[in-house]
Amino acid sequence: MSLRNKWVRSLVCLVSVIFISSLVTVGPVFAEVTLDELLARVEKLEQANAKLEQENASLKTAVASLQDKQSTQETKLASVQSAPAAAPATVPSGNVLKTRGEVELYGFVKADLVVSSRDMANSGVSITQCNASRTTATGGDDPETQMSAQDTRLGLKLKAPDLDDGGKLSGQFEMDFGNSGANLSGNYTPRMRLAFVQVDFDKWAVNAGQNWDFFAPLNSNLLNPGALYRAGNLGTRHPQANLTNKWGELLGGKVLTKVGVIDTDDSLVEDTGMPVAAAYASYERKILGVKSTFGVGGMYGRINLPKNGTSRDPIYATTAGLTLQFTDWLAFKGEGFSGVALNKFQGGPAQTVGGSSSATSYVPTANSKAIPVKGGFVELTYNPIKKVEMNVGAGLDNVNEDMAAFTAYDNTTVWSYNKTYYTNLKYSLSKDLIVGLEFQRFQTKWLDKAQSSDNRVETSLIYKF
Repeated sequence: MSLRNKWVRSLVCLVSVIFISSLVTVGPVFAEVTLDELLARVEKLEQANAKLEQENASLKTAVASLQDKQSTQETKLASVQSAPAAAPATVPSGNVLKTRGEVELYGFVKADLVVSSRDMANSGVSITQCNASRTTATGGDDPETQMSAQDTRLGLKLKAPDLDDGGKLSGQFEMDFGNSGANLSGNYTPRMRLAFVQVDFDKWAVNAGQNWDFFAPLNSNLLNPGALYRAGNLGTRHPQANLTNKWGELLGGKVLTKVGVIDTDDSLVEDTGMPVAAAYASYERKILGVKSTFGVGGMYGRINLPKNGTSRDPIYATTAGLTLQFTDWLAFKGEGFSGVALNKFQGGPAQTVGGSSSATSYVPTANSKAIPVKGGFVELTYNPIKKVEMNVGAGLDNVNEDMAAFTAYDNTTVWSYNKTYYTNLKYSLSKDLIVGLEFQRFQTKWLDKAQSSDNRVETSLIYKF
């Protein structure tokens, strides 16, 4: 405050005091007040006024801040109201599985009812059927009805964080209940189907574990858990390791190759100390507007047969396949094969060699011979509407009849050919529930010229998850 203003205020106060003093002399109503007291009161009033001005400025700042926050909240609210409503979050309860990567559970529960005009291949313990069983003293030509849920399947798809060099790490585990326990119907034990790890890069990939035989990759769309095994569809699942190369465009199409080794789980092959080597190549392109894929493959190994000491005869297979996607609702696939000792790959009858020394075992002897076999299958898939799938197809497994080294017992257990024809209908009651109906006919001719046939009907209810 300037000196001049102080003097002015002091003068005003003095005049006021004189005026008040004159009033005091008039009557006893007013008390006597000194100049110092008045100055003190004036100073207090000035301090109170300054404090009020300071508080007023603070209030203005707070109000401005609140106005800014309100504006921001109104903007966010408008954004949320304009955005689509999000699905409510699912709050897990109980124990939660924790991993360092992503885990996807998949599979299905499958209930089957099978009616067959002859005994099934593994009567009493399995609904799987691959041929028309032979009539024997203990039966074979009796009709049979079975119900089962053993084809139920459970799997995990695993995905780990990417590797430092950009590789994508994944894995898969899958099981069903195809094993039977103590020949008691309904007592099924878990069976590992798939268990492998894979590393993918842009142009190549490595896969190791138990996986599908990659040199014969095509499979049929049957409800029968036996698929077309030993009836034209070569290849199943084995421990293996393979390398995939994606070569990219060539002659207007995409080229892919695979090379690797496979363990056949056959002691006669494992005893040679050599793994089975396998390879596959495919070419994919559009031909006249039809998406087409051509594939050729093969495998080669040795088998240990005790003739003239220990000989290591070759086992091998060559395969060729074709898929045609005519439209979204019509497709074709077919695959053929030829080879020797393909029992463990589901080719030929359920033994690797002929010339057994006993009617109760397949022990190789001096006259043992690896069984040559060839065959294949074709299948047409028709989807008239989104919920309906229809398949029709045929398969053939053929053993060369020039098997003079076989004993009489072999002639009754090894077939000359095994044929099958089938058709099925699958209808999706919902995206998770499927009902199916299938008819399959088998015709089997044995090396001793005996023949048998079978008609098989299967109904299925499948809940997918």
